[in-house]
Amino acid sequence: MSKSGPRATSPHTVGEFWLQKRPQSPYWQITCYNKTTRSRNYRSTARECVEEAKAILDAFYAEQRSLAPQAVEVAQVIPILMTYWREKGSKNINFDQTGRSIRTFAGFLMQDRVTDGAVITDLTPALFERFREWRMGPHDFDLPWGDRREPYASQGVSGDTVQRNLNDIRAAVNHAHNNMRIPQAPRIGMIDRRYRSKHKDRVLSEDELARIVWYSYHFPDLFRFVTLQMVTSVRPTAAGQFNPRRQFDQRSGLIDLQPDEAPNTRKRNAIIPAVRPMKVIMTAWSQEEPNPVVSHKTAWRTMRKALGLSDDVHAKTIRYTIATWLYEMDWVPERQISEMLGHVNQSELARTSRIYAQYRPDKMGKVVKGLEVIWLRTSRRVREIDAGQLLVRAQWHQQYMIIPRPNKDATSAT
Repeated sequence: MSKSGPRATSPHTVGEFWLQKRPQSPYWQITCYNKTTRSRNYRSTARECVEEAKAILDAFYAEQRSLAPQAVEVAQVIPILMTYWREKGSKNINFDQTGRSIRTFAGFLMQDRVTDGAVITDLTPALFERFREWRMGPHDFDLPWGDRREPYASQGVSGDTVQRNLNDIRAAVNHAHNNMRIPQAPRIGMIDRRYRSKHKDRVLSEDELARIVWYSYHFPDLFRFVTLQMVTSVRPTAAGQFNPRRQFDQRSGLIDLQPDEAPNTRKRNAIIPAVRPMKVIMTAWSQEEPNPVVSHKTAWRTMRKALGLSDDVHAKTIRYTIATWLYEMDWVPERQISEMLGHVNQSELARTSRIYAQYRPDKMGKVVKGLEVIWLRTSRRVREIDAGQLLVRAQWHQQYMIIPRPNKDATSAT
């Protein structure tokens, strides 16, 4: 290549990459020479400002280096986090949580004394203690994320949230180590127990659950999210990822709460027969195009505020509530409740739940009867709250909530 060529006149060169202006365009692009094809490869920075383009090139070069083996003294943390996000984190069921953890930790590093050029050896207990203090107090940051910027501000989060952030950072660093990109991974421990919240499972009253169901009537996707939890006690993350076309068998009436692409973890979700009204909802749901809520957390906060519910009511509260009510029904075997909650060994659950539900319905029958009793009680209370409004504003939902009155007592509903 000529010494007077584009690389020689580039305003910024890093390794085998350099910046040059795109022809007939105000934008800078990243350029490199491919020796195999004997041609140049280009990647737009989508920036007119040369200083912004320089920063993008530096970040791009660091990410490229993160794919190759590096010593821990030079392996930069943020590129390792971003590589983990692209290769694995973005594919997790709880990808939104993983993304927040990565952005938050990157925002912290940019403000900490180690700066955004922090390397693996900077990940010391003292740094993570500074991160905890920063995260639990008022903080904000603004950093690029993909093709947009992600401004963030918080008055402080709980110790449990900090621990979830650390779990994701640990996973990212271990991912680099497992792929032999760094020789060893630093130990990222747990935060001190005094900063963790006391374990307290909030249980809804019958009136609170009825009001949640009543409110969700007016928002179809939220209604499905709520009712799916109510009839299965599924974890909110799995409920948010639920696809009725793949996970509901209309012939057998089985709801498979564990999607095929879900990772093999201890948190296995159950396979459970649908209560009768939910079959109607599932059938209609599976015939529509997927239209997920952008953020169930935002929808939940809005609903909580509208209904005047306390701040300790979360999406997972429905799971706690349904499980508690079922345990209070002495005639529902604990084994069936444990299977529904996914507390049984995953390989055993995957095998026995499907067999029990499909060929031995009596083995799952009592927990299903218990769920129908809960549905019946809740639907009655919903109609009491505002039956007229339900008929006018949510008429198409009304048929889903009506369960034929059993001939005997409620516990004999099937």
